[in-house]
Amino acid sequence: MIPLTFSFKRIIFSLLLLALLPWQLWAAQYTRDDLIDYMLKETKLDEGYLRKNIGEAKFEADLIRKMNTPYEARPYAEYRPLFVNQRMKKKSEAFLKKHHAIFVEAQAKYGVAPEMITAILGIETRFGENWGRDRVLDALFTLATGYERRADFFRKELKAFLILCQEEGLNPQDIEGSYAGAFGVTQLMPTSFLEYAVDGDGDGKRDVWGTPKDIIFSVAYYFSRYHWSDDKMVAHWMSDLPQNELITKALKDETRTWRKLSEFEKVGLKKPNDKWSSDEEVALITRQTAQGERTLLVNRNFYAITRWNRSWNYALAATELANMLGNQQCEIGL
Repeated sequence: MIPLTFSFKRIIFSLLLLALLPWQLWAAQYTRDDLIDYMLKETKLDEGYLRKNIGEAKFEADLIRKMNTPYEARPYAEYRPLFVNQRMKKKSEAFLKKHHAIFVEAQAKYGVAPEMITAILGIETRFGENWGRDRVLDALFTLATGYERRADFFRKELKAFLILCQEEGLNPQDIEGSYAGAFGVTQLMPTSFLEYAVDGDGDGKRDVWGTPKDIIFSVAYYFSRYHWSDDKMVAHWMSDLPQNELITKALKDETRTWRKLSEFEKVGLKKPNDKWSSDEEVALITRQTAQGERTLLVNRNFYAITRWNRSWNYALAATELANMLGNQQCEIGL
């Protein structure tokens, strides 16, 4: 008979293994051959190309931990100082000045403010100073095989990455980026690169690493596809909110539901200023700031930023930085 204490210890060990190492256990369900079979069915990529690159991809367990603890999840009071500061303002102003002609052309073509594009590139990589040191191939392979919650998403990103590398004449094993698989100055994910990256200078390549026109045009095109409007505001801190059923429901709904600003005006919410239209769709969200929890009125421009990065903290920091650079439409009523 096996001693009871021994069986109990084995049960405890098994439970700890399940709790602490979910990515290793999940990874076994998606083998390299499974991925290769998937790619062969979903793409026209050469089998030798797939076997070589997927076969040499490395599983990096620490990337799972990073995915589960993103710094965007911090309270806004902690997140904001990382990007909304004088050092970032100075670097951003220099970038704007250096590429002024490209920004003028991009705004004329896509209708997206230079200051917002600059804010995005500054927050993403500090204009190329830091686009990540993880091999994109390894990151996407790890997340496609070991990140249970979004494994299907990253399997599609790995597919897109191998396709774009072939289209652009890139070696998949040479490209470094973020722990989530984003790359270049823009930090586009592979599917977004295929959809939105622009060959701004017409040389036949979409170079989001070293060609300013491709980089700036790609961000501008992305925002234009999500209906960014230079004529509209983005967000505004609200105070003295009326207490009623609609406001309570809107705070609960957040950006899952968009309502005309006129609906809120009917129940006592005052429009921030004349730059806000009563006809535009808005939502209410809350953020934890240095002054405590505050309510923010946001519109579809704010939503457009969250299509680039889904974090509200990110969108708000980008808006504040764009305002620091002189864009009055990004004023949020501090």
